[in-house]
Amino acid sequence: MNDNRRAETATGPLSAEAVGTLVAFYDLNGFERRRYTIVRRLRALRDSDQFAMLPQDLRERIREIVAAAER
Repeated sequence: MNDNRRAETATGPLSAEAVGTLVAFYDLNGFERRRYTIVRRLRALRDSDQFAMLPQDLRERIREIVAAAER
């Protein structure tokens, strides 16, 4: 996959299911090395227009994860 395609994929819209999967991966042991990438993607999602379309509980969990990472 070329760099342009990776950039597109990383910033493209995600379904609520995909976002839920990112949150689940964040919570699993064994993904410590990927947490930075997950938090970065969740932060970008939080700052996007798409964030408002997610279920309330998922938005709250994303806010918690990003806030914890910023401490």
